[in-house]
Amino acid sequence: MDLTKWQRPAPMDLWEAFDSLRGDMDWALDLFKTPDAAGLLDRTTAPAVDVIEHEDEYLVVADLPGVEKKDLEVSVTGSLLSIKGDKREDRDGDKRKFFRRESWVGSFKRTINLPSLIDVDKMSAELKDGVLTVTIAKREEAKTRRLEVQVA
Repeated sequence: MDLTKWQRPAPMDLWEAFDSLRGDMDWALDLFKTPDAAGLLDRTTAPAVDVIEHEDEYLVVADLPGVEKKDLEVSVTGSLLSIKGDKREDRDGDKRKFFRRESWVGSFKRTINLPSLIDVDKMSAELKDGVLTVTIAKREEAKTRRLEVQVA
């Protein structure tokens, strides 16, 4: 049996390459901030974010357990979506002695670069059960159009 060294797949485009580099740098720098970060996928100080493209809109979904609406701010500047807020410690936090702690508390900010053809006038945000969902409509020129092909 031959063993070969695993190699990361080549990025599909320039933005994917930058996202990969940023993820690697975030991981490396997090090791200095949080001494308990032990695993490759540990992200102890930032919420996870998914960006989903639909035919007419983009959905940005962020996991924000324990973050209250009053401690959350969502804004758009050009095509940059910023999500920032605070996750506060429980009042009993000082009395507890943790054996292991994987949850995080404190301030956070995530900035996501969206495609430029978004309609910020048709944007909404909802926080429900610890999940933030931001819906941003596409402008008409960004929507997929289907043409019917005529056979002669």
